[in-house]
Order: sequence, then C-alpha cells, then structure tokens
Amino acid sequence: MKAILETNTLFKRNLLLSIRSMETLLSGILTPAILMILFVYVFGGAMHVGDTAYVDFVVPGVLVQCIAQSASSVGVTVTEDLKSGMVERLMTLNISKSAFLNGHVFAATLRSLISTLVVLSVSLLIGFRPQATLAGWGLAVLLIFCFTFAFTWISVLVGLIAKSSEMAALFTVLITLLPYLSSGFVPTETMPRPLAIFAEYQPMSPIIHALRALMMQQPPAPLLQAFIWCGGITIVSWCTATLIYQRRVLRG
Repeated sequence: MKAILETNTLFKRNLLLSIRSMETLLSGILTPAILMILFVYVFGGAMHVGDTAYVDFVVPGVLVQCIAQSASSVGVTVTEDLKSGMVERLMTLNISKSAFLNGHVFAATLRSLISTLVVLSVSLLIGFRPQATLAGWGLAVLLIFCFTFAFTWISVLVGLIAKSSEMAALFTVLITLLPYLSSGFVPTETMPRPLAIFAEYQPMSPIIHALRALMMQQPPAPLLQAFIWCGGITIVSWCTATLIYQRRVLRG
C-alpha cells in the first residue's frame, strides 16, 4: 500500500512536470500529426499500396511513430533526475525503490496514450476510415497500450544508462527512425532487399502490420508476434532497469 501511494505521488509530480514543459508535450503530439498530413497530402498521390487508400495504410505507422517518440522522452527526464540529485533526496525519505521508476513509467504511458488519441483524431479528420469490429478495436487498443508500455521501459533504461541528457535525447532521434525503416510508410517489397529484410524482422513492422490488419480488417494479423515483441521488450527492459537502478541507489 505504501509503495502504491508513493508511486501515485511521483506519478502526479511527473505529470505536473510535463504540463510545465509544454514544448516537449506538444512536440510529441504535433510532429507525428504534421508528418501524417505531409505524407498523405504531399506524398500520398505518388504512393501505390494496392487497393488500400494511402491514408488508411499510413496511419498505423504514424501511430507507432507517435508512441515511440512520446515514450522516448522520459529517458531525458530520468537522466535529469539522476543528475540533479532528486533520487538521493527521495532515498533520504525512505521511499520505495520501485516508486521512482514506476512513477515515470505510468506518467509517460499516459502522455503517450493522449498523444496517440490526438493523432488518431487528426487522421479521422483527413480521411482515415477504419473498418475494425468492436473486438478488433479492443485488440488494437490493447496492442497500443502494450507497445507504449514496452517502449516507455526501454526509454527509462536508456535514461538510467545515459551519462547526460544529450545522450538520452539521442535515443529519441534513433527511435523515431525505426518506423521509417519498417512497413509503416511504404510496402517493404519496394525497398532494396537488405533493407527489406531488416524492415520485416525489426519489432515495429509486426506491430504495424497487426494494427493495420485490425483497423482495416485485413487478415492475417500477426498478433502473436506483435504481443511477443511487446512482452519480451517489457520484461527485459523492466528487469534490466530495475537492477541498474537498485545498484545505483545502493552505491549512492
């Protein structure tokens, strides 16, 4: 019970920090939305993706990019807290060791889900017409949540490892490149063979494939593969981040 209350306190603290840093929050929302508008209206006419309208094809990729970009920003916040002595001050209050990381993760997950909702709303305004059933939407929302949670933990891990805020921010740049090197914006068969192989087997592609199949009712959806990627990333990142954080606390 004590750990839950402490996590809730730090969760609220991180949300307040997000509100005060509106430029970061707006960047995570506006950048993917603007990119989606550019892809649909500038490049969409030149894109051929079969019988599917390009806006319907590209939205799952933009959603994944939005989540990855928004989730990755928490790494910078974690690094800044470690460098500022925030963790040492918390430990003097005998706060649960899990509360610090969980507070960051839950706040970042909520921010990412809000960003996703905004981007999805913009996509509906510019012509996205999903055909998902109620069950399909349920699975899509669950997959979006799992993906958000997984990449938030990756970012927290990077924040614990990074020596500076700049190094943690570099992760944001690298992670936003992955959706472009996937099936999110163009079919992988149009890519050079080495790049196509990478695009097919990196984690973003099965997640994008699954979201697209669920939203547009285009079987088969690689749901199992997508959820395995999300689960594996979450478990490895959570275990590693917890171990590193506990060692830093004990060393401090």
